Amino acid sequence: MATLALIDGHSITYRAFYALPKDLATSSGQVTNAVFGFTRMLIRLLADENPEALAVAWDVSRETFRTDLFPSYKAQRSRTPDLLAPQFSLLQDLLEALEVPQIRQEGFEADDVIASLADRATAGGWQVLAVTGDRDVFQLVDEHFQVLYTRRGVSDTVKVTPKWVEKRYSVPPSRYVEIAALRGDNSDNLPGVPGVGEKTAARLIKKYGAVEEVFENLGDLTPRLRANLAENRQQVLLNKELITLRRDLELDVEMPDLVRRAWDVERVREMVTSLEFFSLWKDLQGVQVGGGEPEIGRPEVEIRVLTSAEAVQSLGKLDHLVLELVRDEHFLGLAVREGENQVALVPEDLLGGLRAMLADTRLPKTTHDAKPLIRWLGARGLRFEGLHFDTALAAYVVNPATGRYQLEELAERMIALSLSEDLPEGERPAQGSLVFDPIPRFEQIGVRVEAIARLVEPLRSELDEREESELFAYVELPLVAVLAEMEDCGIGVDREYLLELSSQLRSDITGLEERIFELAGGEFNVNSTLQLREVLFGKLGLPVIKKTATGKPSTDASVLGKLKHPMVDLLLEFRQLEKIRSSHVDGYISLIEADGRIHTRFNQMGTSTGRVSSENPNLQTIPIRTEVGRTVRRAFVAGPQRLLLVADYSQIELRVLSHMSQDAGLVEAFWSDVDIHTATAARVFEVDLAEVTADMRRRAKTINFGLLYGMEAFGLSQRLDISREEATEHIDAYFSQFPGVKSFMDGMVLEARRLGYTTTLFKRRRYLPELRSDNFRIRQMGERMALNAPVQGTAADIIKKAMISLAPQLLEVSPDCRLLLQIHDELVIEAPEEDLADVAALTVEVMEGITELVVPLKVDVASGRNLAECKG
Repeated sequence: MATLALIDGHSITYRAFYALPKDLATSSGQVTNAVFGFTRMLIRLLADENPEALAVAWDVSRETFRTDLFPSYKAQRSRTPDLLAPQFSLLQDLLEALEVPQIRQEGFEADDVIASLADRATAGGWQVLAVTGDRDVFQLVDEHFQVLYTRRGVSDTVKVTPKWVEKRYSVPPSRYVEIAALRGDNSDNLPGVPGVGEKTAARLIKKYGAVEEVFENLGDLTPRLRANLAENRQQVLLNKELITLRRDLELDVEMPDLVRRAWDVERVREMVTSLEFFSLWKDLQGVQVGGGEPEIGRPEVEIRVLTSAEAVQSLGKLDHLVLELVRDEHFLGLAVREGENQVALVPEDLLGGLRAMLADTRLPKTTHDAKPLIRWLGARGLRFEGLHFDTALAAYVVNPATGRYQLEELAERMIALSLSEDLPEGERPAQGSLVFDPIPRFEQIGVRVEAIARLVEPLRSELDEREESELFAYVELPLVAVLAEMEDCGIGVDREYLLELSSQLRSDITGLEERIFELAGGEFNVNSTLQLREVLFGKLGLPVIKKTATGKPSTDASVLGKLKHPMVDLLLEFRQLEKIRSSHVDGYISLIEADGRIHTRFNQMGTSTGRVSSENPNLQTIPIRTEVGRTVRRAFVAGPQRLLLVADYSQIELRVLSHMSQDAGLVEAFWSDVDIHTATAARVFEVDLAEVTADMRRRAKTINFGLLYGMEAFGLSQRLDISREEATEHIDAYFSQFPGVKSFMDGMVLEARRLGYTTTLFKRRRYLPELRSDNFRIRQMGERMALNAPVQGTAADIIKKAMISLAPQLLEVSPDCRLLLQIHDELVIEAPEEDLADVAALTVEVMEGITELVVPLKVDVASGRNLAECKG
């Protein structure tokens, strides 16, 4: 069974700080004892337990829901020692370099994060090991959850199991909270019952089971004990609530995000060297992912640093450029492979000598992650053409689910070539040195370029074996330059409008708060789940519709929407406005660059289905569904005398489903050019098209899209707020009218289970190991992926092909026209007003004609001076 290790960051860091001498510091005087101790503990954990997944949970601040309940909670603790405070950022940077996920949640403690992650992991069939010095996690211990408890420092540990807890406390782990509530906890400033120590508490809980039962039976106890318990009843019950860990946090992380992955060896080495942890470097190498695999070699590469234009011209003899962008403190420019184990370094000021070669479409080029290189060269007036192979992109196409496309990891895994720089003892930097000798550094660059060259053939073989060579060559590779141009162009943003909108939203939010307080009968923290529960279900007496995993009343949006009270609508509006203000409006303002545009980053290797994602910021989530959301779209504007054009594939996933399933009913509906949801409703509810009501269409739309994502009766009933029986009837009626869809879906799951992967129309594969899991829930998740991946992946491939074809043709129609954004099924284009009609006609022609399905592709276009005018 796979193991997830969860480390309590603050607990272990504090223990390391107090366990190790304060004179453990760099030669510059930076104390590093806590970082060193934590890293040494981490190495030991990885070596001894070898967990498949790993994360560190951090406290955010001392203000949590517990301090709301009990202001004195942990109040006795002094502020973070001056020698420790700066070490947190050093440690967190090191963990980031080591690819260790770090998770925190405002208003909660690391223990709550661990509890919530553990519940989710164990439900998915994982074994969990928590590493902490906090006994509160003992309450979670069971056959799937153990604790590596640090008794003193970070090296004296004990493995806490159910048997260990029962032997130590005479009760099972589930009763640990009861003992702690009676005993109190000095470290958390929770007073216990006078005269009740651990043994007495254990005896009481062993006999009565819970603190509530103890209070119900005070008459059985001695007068003194009875009096002490009675006097401290409220504190004990409060202690229990405070000590009980939250298991229901909505964390923005999924289990695949926690799976261990190879780290950037060079980055880690440089950090370890700067911290002067020379004794830990080899130990770290021994526990990295894949560290126990076949012996890794390292070639000797001859480096030639070019210093003249004549020397650069000598590269003109090359018939293939293998190159990498180099940006560090010693060198800025390109590294170019001259021959086997021979690399030339071309500094930035001499790159003009490569202008013709870089722009020559007939001269093939190979690199690793080409987009940053293309953009860097473009910023210096150098055009890059002729991309022949991209090792990062090829690794992504071969297996898009791994997320592991770093050159270091690929080189070690595929060609047994090490990119780590393991210098002999006599050649290591002096103790405390922060400066690397540039010669070894240049050799490292050379090894990287050699690795890129050597990776081409094994990756090409993998692509050929998977029949993905055409997808790679004609879809993914040419898309790189298109996305690079889109990133360079960016999209115009009206900064002043966003500032005004932010101010207006803040005012609206404040007004909503005041109205909420009036209806609640007093002020409270609207963002506090704890206080909101008290108001809704305590003061207002509203019914509890749903409970969390810990038995607390739920306050999520789906629950609030079912509560009948005027304050609820205000709460939902408050949450909506606050999310738009913080995530979108203020977030966008901070990312507007000097040219007045936002330049998002398109991630070509970020999804398992082949979709392009967007980040920093994510412009694929610009609000649209609500009126206030649509006001945000007004901020994205065209330049003077220019307009934005939005071209949107209409129902592309359902059209792809029609093609792949060959269902006669769906095919007929699309060829008749009737609204597909209306046509579906007419069939499912067995009425004429004219008799389809808005509610029928809404239900049909939910069924159409829900089934694409593997939705079953329960999910449909929740979405439509109907009984499960009625939802089952809807699904059965749908499949009876569209039997080809049912056959396709069943066949797709069977085929994916047999092969271990799904494919799109263009041969893109998605591997699904989840289908072979022993855990039923994980298998179900795999089945949903098997249903969705072929359809969503094909739709993604279609729009990628359209972008590749459209981008150069747009310039022929309108030299000043630019493709700006790709938002799933739509493209956003900016064009001069006078060229708009021609641009729109070309866009529709290219997008609708990019591939042939059994049903027509349809594109809707709209234009305006901002995105709101284009769409909603």
